[in-house]
Amino acid sequence: MSVRDEELREALRKPSPYGPDLDLSSYLVEAGEPEKPGEEVSSVGVDPRGEGRAGSFIQVDHSTLYAQIHRMYEDSLEILSFEEALRRHDWLQEYVWKAVSPTADKYTAFTALKGKGGYFIRVLEGKEVVLPLQACLYLRTKNLLQAVHNIILMERDSSAQLLTGCLTHPQVERGFHIGVSEFYLKRGSKLTFTMVHNWGPKVDVRPRTGVIMEDESTFVSNYICLTPVASLQAFPRVRMMGKKASASLNSIVYGRGTSLYDLGGWIEMIGSSNKGEILGRTVTAEEAKVVMRARLTSLGGDNVGHVECNGLMLSPQSEISATPELVSKSSTSTLTHEAAVGKLNEEQVLYLMSRGLERKEAEDLLIRGFLDVRILKLPEFLQQQVERIVQLAMGRGL
Repeated sequence: MSVRDEELREALRKPSPYGPDLDLSSYLVEAGEPEKPGEEVSSVGVDPRGEGRAGSFIQVDHSTLYAQIHRMYEDSLEILSFEEALRRHDWLQEYVWKAVSPTADKYTAFTALKGKGGYFIRVLEGKEVVLPLQACLYLRTKNLLQAVHNIILMERDSSAQLLTGCLTHPQVERGFHIGVSEFYLKRGSKLTFTMVHNWGPKVDVRPRTGVIMEDESTFVSNYICLTPVASLQAFPRVRMMGKKASASLNSIVYGRGTSLYDLGGWIEMIGSSNKGEILGRTVTAEEAKVVMRARLTSLGGDNVGHVECNGLMLSPQSEISATPELVSKSSTSTLTHEAAVGKLNEEQVLYLMSRGLERKEAEDLLIRGFLDVRILKLPEFLQQQVERIVQLAMGRGL
């Protein structure tokens, strides 16, 4: 056993500083026979036929069903399973576990030791991929622990938009998903990454995300979860190493049932003249509890950052906690934050009722307005997709 393996095995006993601690041994590690998912993947914005997509990756449990690229973009990008990418590219090792530490906690350690699958997406230098890319991570076997490792490499002056949809089969009541994702944005590259989750009320989820950005790169990350989950804890970390880069972490969450969410993000502006923004919109109903964490750090000069956390509580049994954190070591940088948690505005409800709406219709309209996806600043195609997802979810839940 190498020293690294010993460190990893030691880290298997290391809980995360945030969120409930989970017993990994209570889940299965061997999956059943993979089955091709059906139309249910459209609930997270994934087209099962890959129509209108520059490329698609679909994984069921531990198995890659397919990784394909539209002919129009064959000279622009690569899409492979994580294992296949490591076999083809020796140089890829220099990116593996550089943006996320494998010993960060028991979940990263498990993925490093026993993880299976995940995707590798690389957009080549100077290439602009106009059609969106899509990836789907699907949990099909009951009580399975799915641990994947994704690497996204944006070469210099490239651009793309990636939608990742993660979900369980409707009959899967319990399960666990760990998703390690490492993003590398070279100079002048641009990526819009949108992740939509649709798990079950007894499914636990632990995304572990790291982003490393070079000069003048742009990273926009949008996270959307509108359906119940057992627990979900994520705290992506973005490191802006150079100058004149821009990063935005946005989230829209509708917590219901007894869901526990511990979400947020950390943008670390190490270089100078960078911009960072963290925006969160959260609605809680029934007995859901949500913690919104946001940390902005400025080490270099002339950085600008803003945190905005807004929460709307629909039930006295629900709970929202907002913890913005600003740390600056430069007198020429400016960091700001806003946070507000409250209930529906009764005057607005009464106004809408005076215009002929029933109370529930008025409240639904205000909730939809609060969760307006336009704050995500998505490309038009993705915005239409996400608006449809929100409408479907709101229609089921309200």
